[in-house]
Amino acid sequence: MAFFGSLRDKAFNTFSQVLSDTNKGANNVELTRDQVFCHTYNIPDDEVLICESAVEIKITSGYSHDAYNNNSQNEALPQGRLYLTPHFLIFRDAYDRKNCSFTLHLSTIKKVERSSSSDYGFALTIITYSRLNITLYLVGIRSDSEKFAQNLTISLKKNLPNVNKLQPFIQTCYSEYLLSKNNISSEKIDHMPSGGLGLMFKFPGNAKEAKDKTKLKMWFDLFRADGRNLSVIRRPIFYKLIRVGLPNRLRGEIWELTCGSMYLRYENQGEYLKLLEDNKDKKSFAIEEIEKDLNRSLPEYAAYQSNEGIERLRRVLTAYSWKNPEVGYCQAMNIVVAALLIYTSEEQAFWILNVLCDRIVPGYYSKTMYGTLLDQRVFESLVQNTMPMLWEHITKNDIQLSVVSLPWFLSLYLSSMPLVFAFRILDIFFMQGPKTLFQVALAVLKQNGEELLKTEDDGAFISIIKDYFLSLDQSAHPNSPNPKFKNITKFQDLLITAFKEFSTVNDEMISHHRNKHRDTIYQNITTFVKRTEIRNLPKTNNISSEVLEVLYDRFYSEVEISSNITKGSGSSLMDYNSFLKFMSEICDWVQYIDCASEKHFLRRLFNNWDSEKQGALTFGDLITGLNKLVESDLMASISNFFDLYDVKQNGKLDSESILQVSEDLLYITSPWKEGLLLDDITKTNIENEVADEVFKNQVESGDGININLPQHVDVNREKIEQQQIERYLRAASTFIQRAFEYAQPDDEQLLIKELAIDEKISHNAALNPNTPVVLNLPTFRMVILADETYELLFSHTLRESTHLGRPLDSRFNPMRNLRDMFDGLLADGRKVASKVRIRMDSRASNMNNNGSSNNSIKSGKSKSDAGAEDEERDDDFGIISIDENDKNLLLGTEAQALVDPVKVEGSSASPKELQKFHDAEEEARKHGHKNATKDGFTENLIEFEQ
Repeated sequence: MAFFGSLRDKAFNTFSQVLSDTNKGANNVELTRDQVFCHTYNIPDDEVLICESAVEIKITSGYSHDAYNNNSQNEALPQGRLYLTPHFLIFRDAYDRKNCSFTLHLSTIKKVERSSSSDYGFALTIITYSRLNITLYLVGIRSDSEKFAQNLTISLKKNLPNVNKLQPFIQTCYSEYLLSKNNISSEKIDHMPSGGLGLMFKFPGNAKEAKDKTKLKMWFDLFRADGRNLSVIRRPIFYKLIRVGLPNRLRGEIWELTCGSMYLRYENQGEYLKLLEDNKDKKSFAIEEIEKDLNRSLPEYAAYQSNEGIERLRRVLTAYSWKNPEVGYCQAMNIVVAALLIYTSEEQAFWILNVLCDRIVPGYYSKTMYGTLLDQRVFESLVQNTMPMLWEHITKNDIQLSVVSLPWFLSLYLSSMPLVFAFRILDIFFMQGPKTLFQVALAVLKQNGEELLKTEDDGAFISIIKDYFLSLDQSAHPNSPNPKFKNITKFQDLLITAFKEFSTVNDEMISHHRNKHRDTIYQNITTFVKRTEIRNLPKTNNISSEVLEVLYDRFYSEVEISSNITKGSGSSLMDYNSFLKFMSEICDWVQYIDCASEKHFLRRLFNNWDSEKQGALTFGDLITGLNKLVESDLMASISNFFDLYDVKQNGKLDSESILQVSEDLLYITSPWKEGLLLDDITKTNIENEVADEVFKNQVESGDGININLPQHVDVNREKIEQQQIERYLRAASTFIQRAFEYAQPDDEQLLIKELAIDEKISHNAALNPNTPVVLNLPTFRMVILADETYELLFSHTLRESTHLGRPLDSRFNPMRNLRDMFDGLLADGRKVASKVRIRMDSRASNMNNNGSSNNSIKSGKSKSDAGAEDEERDDDFGIISIDENDKNLLLGTEAQALVDPVKVEGSSASPKELQKFHDAEEEARKHGHKNATKDGFTENLIEFEQ
């Protein structure tokens, strides 16, 4: 059931995590300013905005004397906003983000000094380890500029411990190695950084045709002029170089830079290896699923037909499953990670996967694939809006567009088109986010629109798209007389269509459509998960399918409240506190107080139902336990209760367990023992008293034919209430007596020997702690069945007081006072009328036999009346009449002692009588009760069981 628990849990998690680039998250909850800021600039979520300022900047490089601006009088400096967080200095151009921006980690800043300027009142010069010289001309009130400079100084000082991480980190960056190898950088790089599997098994595609060396040289020039990795300046050339395709050796580093995972890798150096080491040889459901998919991950690539590739993939997926157990491992994750590892190291792939699942496409890689399904609905809406003719054709022919497009989104096109082209899509995807997936998908349909309009079924639709993907390297215009157009491939044409014609498909539009369809998708998924999980539950003979649905909703409503699902930290497991609340809402006998003790009955239930012994219950655990709790078969119900205390599973309860059973029976029966609820014996007594009153009125009125039930009958409420209270206390007292009376010795020979030594203590042998006794299941059943109250408890009362199908919004208070329940007994008068009819018939019979009814009327109930009443009670409760001789044989010679009444506080009992039950229980606890087994008792018990 772990799978379906996880399945349902992920539906909640992804529902709360799907975020747009606007200021809203799931459920339209406004994000904080800091959260929006972190998402916008792809920095870690724990960053907070300290201060900001308007600024103009000037950038030069120590490796190139060409300034970013030519400093001519007519050329204006870039203007924008400068932001400071505890670990970052961020600039964004006020007019166009792509014109100039940077995200500098404070660890890369080597020097900050004030600059003199005749045109600006306040200026700072920043020098980075990559020899970038950035002059900041702060615009505004001087006091604000001074405050910004002061905050920058404070942040730099606080960040000093992180500076030590810089040197080990840049050793892992190929950009640093590239400059160092060419004697441009003064940084000493000991060896070439580890890279992806492509270094060993070759990169997809033809490097020469892709002009890989040319691209690498262009990035080399960019790094020299604009910095690299943690201190790169992003200007138009940066985005252009990504659009034309990244060089193989730099692809992984640029991916992690653009998506922001580089900052996580820097801050958490060593965590990846620590996760693997700390969880070495551990097993989990996620790891089992990973093993199944390892050999199905990009099998067309040579690395995944070797141990080297499989091992790298296994390690990354396993580490992530331990890093984020709420997600663990999900469908298609293996394909994405396998693709990442071609160009990245294991650690780089691990942190990219974190950002991918948590921020870029939340909900794509989950048990429900909620994020993907939501985006499929968004995609359909976009097709409807941008290509209405095609959409009309799709709906007219009942073509399932999501069947076609789902793999594109889920595998980021990696399983749909040749890898060499899919990686080009990924280059742009990591740069500009999920809108890339929509733009490319729309372009695919647009490029094949004419042919798709000729299709009439899903198969033909899919076939056209598949053939198109396989021909992406072919000319888009083979018959064009213009060589320029003739050389444009279908893939290039696809990108032009995607990013030109569908440039209006932006983050805001996608967010709007997500918000529009989110609730519908969520409801569909939760309904599906609910039905699936219920269908896969163990068989429950005592719980109907309708009640299971109610319990499902109640279970997950408690789980949601206790685990803060809305923040994405939800769980499909119910802890003990949630279990207490759950049980208090469905069981009349649960008192939600003082339940923390490990020996408490509810804690015992919780531990017994916890099949995995993980300190929490799955939905399957809870249902299996409740099915036993409301068992309709009397013998099975008693056996289930016995099993709760048979911790050694040897079919025996020791003295301590017997006492614990007695305490728990007192707890369970508290509502009846305290007069808060009625059991069926009490209800029958009330009905009998009402029937007597009605019969008396019938006799006085002389109407022997029609039975008229009054609207209200006064009965002796105090008497009936007291009878029930005394009966439950007597049942508890006699249970202990009977249990130890007929418990068997652990060592029978030793007990017999002790009894033979001194006959004076034979009757107190049970008090000897050196001769412990045990109670087996047959004897336990006998003790329960010997008491009318406890027999009723296990056959009817406990089950009827557990309301599994109670609606979630019910505000019913089960603990009503006994007095409030009397007036409703006449609502259904059939039983009372039946009892009155028996009395009337008996009276008529006596009149026929004796010629008069005066004697029976004056003397109250006759013997035949009493017999009829007893018979009616037996029919009501299903009590088997036992002959007195058989009863004595079954219970032994001391049967009379077992039915000795016990009074309660507030009754007419003496103080000595009130103390009787408490003294018996305390004495048993001190000495550990045991008693000799009567000769022939075992044989009689076997006959009784049969």
